[in-house]
Amino acid sequence: MESTQPIPARQDSEFTDDIEKKVYASSEEKPDYLDAVTYSEDGLEELRLKQAEELETRLASGAAKDSEYLVKDAHDVSIKVLSIRDDYELPVVTFRMLFLGLGFSGFGSVLAQLYYFKPQTLLVSESFLLIVIYFFGKAWEKCLPSHGLFRYINHGPFNIKEHVPLLVSSRQAGTYLHWIIKPPSCSDNQLNPGIAIFTLLGSQLIGYSFAGLLQEALVYPSVCFWPTVITPASIFQALHFDGGLGSKRTKIFWTLFAGIFCYEIIPQWIFPVLTGVSIFCLVDHNSSVIRNVFGGANNNEGMGLLAVCFDWNIIGSSCLYTPLWTQLNQDIGIFFTYMLMCAVYYGNIWHGLNFPFMSQAIFDINGLFIPCTNITEQYNQTAILTDNKFDPIKYAEVGPAYFAATNALYFIIANLAMGATVSHVLCFYWNELLPFFRMLNPWNKTLTVTHDEHYTAMKRYEKVPKYWFLSLLAIAYGMAQATNYTGKSNFTWWQLTIILLLSSVFTIAYCTTSAILGYQQYSTQLDGFYSMIGSYMAPGDPIATMYAALYGSQPTVQGIALLGDLKLGQYLKIPPKVNFLVQVMGCIVGALLNYVMELSIVSQQRAALLAIAGTRLWSGQHAQSFNTNAIAWGALGREMFSPGKTYFMIPIALAIGTVPPIIQYALHRKWPRSILLKNFNTSIVLQYSCYLSVGLNTQVNTAMALGVISQYWIRNKYPRAFTKYNYIVAGALDGGTQVISFILNLALFGAAGPAVPWWGNDGKYASDRCLAPS
Repeated sequence: MESTQPIPARQDSEFTDDIEKKVYASSEEKPDYLDAVTYSEDGLEELRLKQAEELETRLASGAAKDSEYLVKDAHDVSIKVLSIRDDYELPVVTFRMLFLGLGFSGFGSVLAQLYYFKPQTLLVSESFLLIVIYFFGKAWEKCLPSHGLFRYINHGPFNIKEHVPLLVSSRQAGTYLHWIIKPPSCSDNQLNPGIAIFTLLGSQLIGYSFAGLLQEALVYPSVCFWPTVITPASIFQALHFDGGLGSKRTKIFWTLFAGIFCYEIIPQWIFPVLTGVSIFCLVDHNSSVIRNVFGGANNNEGMGLLAVCFDWNIIGSSCLYTPLWTQLNQDIGIFFTYMLMCAVYYGNIWHGLNFPFMSQAIFDINGLFIPCTNITEQYNQTAILTDNKFDPIKYAEVGPAYFAATNALYFIIANLAMGATVSHVLCFYWNELLPFFRMLNPWNKTLTVTHDEHYTAMKRYEKVPKYWFLSLLAIAYGMAQATNYTGKSNFTWWQLTIILLLSSVFTIAYCTTSAILGYQQYSTQLDGFYSMIGSYMAPGDPIATMYAALYGSQPTVQGIALLGDLKLGQYLKIPPKVNFLVQVMGCIVGALLNYVMELSIVSQQRAALLAIAGTRLWSGQHAQSFNTNAIAWGALGREMFSPGKTYFMIPIALAIGTVPPIIQYALHRKWPRSILLKNFNTSIVLQYSCYLSVGLNTQVNTAMALGVISQYWIRNKYPRAFTKYNYIVAGALDGGTQVISFILNLALFGAAGPAVPWWGNDGKYASDRCLAPS
């Protein structure tokens, strides 16, 4: 179809420059009609697709120059690292896909709950699920007959069009249950199982609805390349497009997979000291200062300064695929972390020396904390409540509550980062994304061309109508309102509506940074913010505050995951309606099984989950943090955060955080050629300025070094190796590590029975031989 007017000059010039620089090997190859003022939209997109396919052929055959292999930006990643190939004739919705989809949705939900109670914040790796699904799919193909009636059960080779939806459904099932059962802290409030499951399901489907409505802006364009999905997309294509086990990429993948599978038994079980090697801890086992600064191999132990980690389970592959400038901004933030955490603790700010160096609990002034007792000299959360609401008379008897100094710093930094993220997105990405957000308006008449080869190849498939997502949003909203009232949340309809409106704003902001930079939020960060908002709407009510945190943060977390899977579907040419089906299926199955799995883990490991430091293998830090937010904001909000109170800076930080990106943008407009002003990101720096206040921290230095080696040195000096193998290596290391981690967790670490200790780790000290955290 001919466009009725020329594409705006900015988009036209960008596109023609892109064609010249990225697609054509020389200027003589450029067609004359690219200089035309008016051209066919469809013809131009088909031309770009054809030229990208030719480039892909040259890259795959090795005939391309080194300069053509060089990856410079998001568009290069999408057409040089990934194939545009689409085997359109392959079956998608098969009995095998649906059957395995239900099974692996259950498996993904179990695994997610398992990781939720780990000291280090771990997510279910796409690489791990991808590999396990591949083994089962190929076993189904080889072991079951495929003739006669069996052809409906086993129709033939296990293909990429089945494989991808299986991963998507299992990933969507892997969402943390969060708080719906009795948290392992102190509240005895426990929902009816049906209400609990539908509460979780409603919050998930709201996030999915947000994602579906945002896909035109944050999935279709090539600038939104979603760094987190490049690795699994590369693995899919290596397994299904590279000619089986004979290709070099596939051989490298399986070799590394097997090697890391065997190696990870050593740091995870036999010699956990490899989790964090710290010379300072080896020299001095008894100093709390050494532990706080240089230790970090145990949960809530220390900052891990100068420690070296040899455990890929906590290093992870993000350092290999996250864009270089994103990592550099993170590293700057971590540098500030070392200074700020030491300053607030050893400067005794907020009475920091009275409390542990790192903790997500709340304390009385003497630093004493037992969450579920009635001992009056220790801070007892339930003693300040009457009918689950704040009682000022009881509070006067119990006294004020305090955070660990580093935890209070985290809340301030988190709010600063949230404000900065919104400002940064509006200042720096508005022009690029505005045309696509206009597409959300059904009355918009402005022509917007999506110049993305993968999107062009997907045009043969029917899109999911917008009214599907709007209908799903209405159903999920009704479900949320119903469970609020039946669950006696004290969270009214108008409060829920306001929280969801706020959530939609931050979902757009964080999904944008995830799409462009690979930079995501922390769910605990969002929990704190929405707990703060909930405390203003329902003062003195911790249960209502919990619901505010759930319905505020969960749609954003879920929206990021779902949009990433939609981009994965675009890269690998999965029909949009199939993606819709498996994502909803995964959400439903996950809501059911998450509940069962969390009940099992809490009953088996309750003592470890209640402890402030937890153990090397189990930690209740996430549940403790959620519970702390509910009590601190819901019950004690006015006593802790009002003007003149101890932590009054925490809510003010949100507004302060919006200012730095505006200043940076003004300077960038004045000096537009400055690389630093263009790439420096205050929201990321702030986000990571208290990054080490929780969990295991010895991996930071190793990840920093690997990130620079991968994204700078190898990418520029060895572009062929980077383009062909970087993301495959990342996936192999993640996949092998998480397969053995899953086996060890079930067999040896106590997820399905008693833990099996090993002599290689002396329980008297932390894993890095520092003084164990108290």
